[in-house]
Amino acid sequence: MELQLYYTMLLLGAGVNTMIAVALIYNNFWYRNYDVYYRARLLTAVNYIIFAIGFTGHAYLQWRISWPAAASALTLSYFHSGGVLFGWSHTSLMRPDYLTRRIVIRDLSILAVGIAVYWTVLADWTFLIFFLHASFITYTFYRTYFTVRSSIFRLPLGNKDKEWWTPQVKRTVLASHHSFVIACHLIVLFGLGSIALTAAFPHDIWPYTVLMVAGIVVFCFIFYSLTEYGNVIEAGTCATEDAVSS
Repeated sequence: MELQLYYTMLLLGAGVNTMIAVALIYNNFWYRNYDVYYRARLLTAVNYIIFAIGFTGHAYLQWRISWPAAASALTLSYFHSGGVLFGWSHTSLMRPDYLTRRIVIRDLSILAVGIAVYWTVLADWTFLIFFLHASFITYTFYRTYFTVRSSIFRLPLGNKDKEWWTPQVKRTVLASHHSFVIACHLIVLFGLGSIALTAAFPHDIWPYTVLMVAGIVVFCFIFYSLTEYGNVIEAGTCATEDAVSS
C-alpha cells in the first residue's frame, strides 16, 4: 500500500507538471512581444517537462527500492536542471540583462559536470555539486530581487515621462516580484526538507510520498505567480528595465 501510494503520487506529479507545461506553452503567443517573459515561460515549461520525465522514470524503474544510488542520481539530475532553469527564467524577469552567453555557458558547464559525476560516481557526496551551484543561483536571485526592488522604490511617480507609473501599478509590480521570492522560499524549503527527510529516514518510502505532495504544491504556486505576472507584464517590463538602467 505504501509503495502504491508513492507511485501514484509520482504519476500524479508527472501529470500535473505536464499539464502546467502545456498551459504555459499553449497561450505563450500572447506575450511574444515581451521577450524576457516569453522566454521565462518557455524555460519554466521545459523545467516542468524535465521533472515530469524524472517522476515517470522513478515510477517506472522503481530504483528507489532496487537501486537507491541510481534513484538519487536521477533526482539530482532533474533538480539540478530545474535550479538552473529557475535561475535563468525568474532572475531575468527582474533583471532583463541577466541571461548573457557567459552565464549560460557557465551554468551548462557546471550542470554537465554535475550530471556526469552523479551517474558515474553514484556516491552520497556528489550532491555537494548541486548544493553549491544551487546556493549560488539562489544567492544571485535574492541579490537581484533586493537590488531591483530598491531601484523600483526610487522610480519617480506620475511625471510626464512615466504617467503609467502610478502608486497602484508600483504596488502591483512589487507584489508580483515578491511572489517570485515566495516561490524561491518554497523551493529552498522543499530542497532542505528533501535532504532532511531522506537523511533521517534513508530506508523508508513514505518520506518521498510526503515530498511529492509538497512538490506539487510548490509547482502549482510557481505556475500561479508566473501567470499572475502576465497580468501586469507591460508595467512590470517597463519598470524593471527602468530600474536596471537607473
